[in-house]
Amino acid sequence: MNMSRIDLNLAHVFLALWHERSVSRAAERLFLTQPAVSSALRRLREACGDELFVRTRYGMQPTAHAVAIAETLEMNVSSLRSSLGLRGQFDPASSSRFFMIGSDGGLDYALGARLVSRLSAEAPDITLTFRTVSEPVLDDALGRREIDLALTVSSVTRPDCISSSLRSFRFVCVWHVDFCILPEQMTLEDLERCRHVLIETALRYSIFDHRLRSMGIRRTVRTIVPSFGHLPTFLCQPDTIAIVPDYIAEFFLMTSGLRISYLPEVFGVHEVRMLLPRKAEYDAGVGWLEGLIREVV
Repeated sequence: MNMSRIDLNLAHVFLALWHERSVSRAAERLFLTQPAVSSALRRLREACGDELFVRTRYGMQPTAHAVAIAETLEMNVSSLRSSLGLRGQFDPASSSRFFMIGSDGGLDYALGARLVSRLSAEAPDITLTFRTVSEPVLDDALGRREIDLALTVSSVTRPDCISSSLRSFRFVCVWHVDFCILPEQMTLEDLERCRHVLIETALRYSIFDHRLRSMGIRRTVRTIVPSFGHLPTFLCQPDTIAIVPDYIAEFFLMTSGLRISYLPEVFGVHEVRMLLPRKAEYDAGVGWLEGLIREVV
């Protein structure tokens, strides 16, 4: 971007679109009208010779050129604020900002309700969207900045993201008391004897199944469902169980009355991690969301 061809106000419009991924929300953030932001975007496109932001089902997504210049613009604006004695601020109580969280492993079930409860009390006009992503899609979404941050149980790492541990978890067994009777502590023989309901994404990305195969054990899968939310209904079959992370089991224990049995120690302890783009360190809003997630976890 040739800074001699644009004024500083256009840099602020670019960054508002970068963070909000919406013309209307960018306008609200900047206290401008939508036509004014649309006009500024046209001038940005002319100055850069690039579309910069393209409308998709997930909002106004940045082009490769926009991704390439975003960090430089953000650093320069932040540096200018510091030079002038200004600081980026974010007031959740008055903000109407939109945040996109990418998650896998059913973490939206575990954290969604608690996050929404906190938002209702502290940030009533903020919109929070959970986008369920598989491991390869998560990496791609972070690279294209389609999500503000990621919550993951996968092994995805990126040099442009800060990875931090939020909590540990174990796999446990859930079952319906009317259709199954299991001891509190299961054995490997119990696992092989029962029929299993499997989440669709676990066909390729299940940590649990990778561990089972390494021990030469195969479980009998008779039903595959799209998401964790389907499990309570499909567990209403004789001797049918599901293996889930303990945070999912705790959610079901409170909402559907399923029972929990614990697995042998051989399946180990795993991590829930947060991946935060390094470019977001200049964004006070994402910083606030990161802190809120840590409190809720």
